[in-house]
Amino acid sequence: MYFAPALAASRRPAMACFSCLFPYLGICPFKLPKTRYQLYYAADPAEFSMPDRKTPSTPTRLDKPLLRLETSGRASKPQPSDNSENRASKVPPSRQPASKNDANRPRRNTADAAGKGKAKRRFVRLLATTSLRHRGQLEKVLAPLVSRKPFGAQANANFVLLMGAAQILLLKTGAHAAVDSTVELMRQTGFDRLCGLANAVMRRLTREGEALFDATSHMDNLPGWLQQSWRHYWGVEKATAIAGLAMLPPPLDISVKADAEGWAAKLEARVIDHHTLRREFDGDPSLLAGFEDGAWWVQDAAAALPARLLGEITDKDVIDLCAAPGGKTAQLIAAGAKVTAIDNSRKRLDRLRRNLKRLKLPATLVLADGAAYTPEIPVDAVLVDAPCSATGTVRRRPDILNQREAEDIVALQQIQWNLATTALGWLRAGGRMVYATCSLQPEEGEDIIDAVMDAAEGRFAIDPVTPEEAGIFARSITDQGYVRILPSDYEDIGGVDGFFIARLISLG
Repeated sequence: MYFAPALAASRRPAMACFSCLFPYLGICPFKLPKTRYQLYYAADPAEFSMPDRKTPSTPTRLDKPLLRLETSGRASKPQPSDNSENRASKVPPSRQPASKNDANRPRRNTADAAGKGKAKRRFVRLLATTSLRHRGQLEKVLAPLVSRKPFGAQANANFVLLMGAAQILLLKTGAHAAVDSTVELMRQTGFDRLCGLANAVMRRLTREGEALFDATSHMDNLPGWLQQSWRHYWGVEKATAIAGLAMLPPPLDISVKADAEGWAAKLEARVIDHHTLRREFDGDPSLLAGFEDGAWWVQDAAAALPARLLGEITDKDVIDLCAAPGGKTAQLIAAGAKVTAIDNSRKRLDRLRRNLKRLKLPATLVLADGAAYTPEIPVDAVLVDAPCSATGTVRRRPDILNQREAEDIVALQQIQWNLATTALGWLRAGGRMVYATCSLQPEEGEDIIDAVMDAAEGRFAIDPVTPEEAGIFARSITDQGYVRILPSDYEDIGGVDGFFIARLISLG
């Protein structure tokens, strides 16, 4: 089955070059978040293939833990030797223990240094994500101030100007500091000849920037094809509201195994739906109480709904397809299911294993292409968290705004169709499949399920979601019994990720 979205493609250059702009700060370069799924392209659906997956002919069961050397970019400490003779003489002079004569030598305050390092990293991440989120508006502001944009070998200088504008207009950095840091960054990145340009543009921004920025819209940050799509499907008002929410830093949503009220009190959070907590937090979640003990995991409130819609699954055989990084897998196991988690990436499956180990939750992990996998016996339920454009998550992953184009949807639809139709064949009579995408594009949600039902020939039926099951998302249930979650419909709780969810049942 092949669906071609009638959308005009519009692509912006990728922003990966941001990562090369931060060494001057004295910290590791900021790495942009990577897209969760690799895209596979085909000019004709009949010629569709996935040449880079390297999937074995038969699924590889990971019965042994994957071993991987975790590095932090530093050389590991040498281990103590059994032979301690002359040990001190082998230590470099710079590492010899301090003598009594060194007692008065000033020492570096390591705690202060660590604190400053964390603050720098936090600022760099904030600067990068802010620049990504508001890229369209910032480019519109800079356009009349830069008569001739740097190009060719100097094209990356545009990103320096972009971040300088973000400091002045959005982060409200002091004018003097913003101008100086932008000029210095231009110099440190090798664009010495453009330092004068940076200085002039930044100074004009301090005077004229506010008025220019006020003339822009959040919609300017969306690529043209996405603007057209959202306006067409959701209307101008909702599309504008979704774009506005996407510009805000996301809250921290947490799924807990049990005792939601108790953990809400410990984490200074609030329960917003079932076992989902929410709190404002911009630091490292792993430092919060309960993380190391495996009491909870990070998961958007909307992302927690698909697994819940499988209903009562205690002691039932459930397959989680495209399982990594494992939030939904953890939900299924915590609900009492016997879970087989499938993913086609060893790296992602390794991450899933580590997450489940921390959470102390057991599952059978299978490395396989889901479209080519066959379980030994029919199963009670399947969760298909299908690869998608992820346009519902741009608030958390602003890089998507610059990495997706309309043609991606066409390639992804074939993958989604293959996974959904294959998974339905695994169900026993009365078994359920939940299909979900974190996309706001109906081509990846409603269109896929409608096409599946057209081809079902009475073997499967839509199992409508009820308001009681949907909880706070009851307002998103459609006439067909699907769930179509728009971030703008939940501004009252601070917004959520966009999702499409459908539940099907096997009639035997």
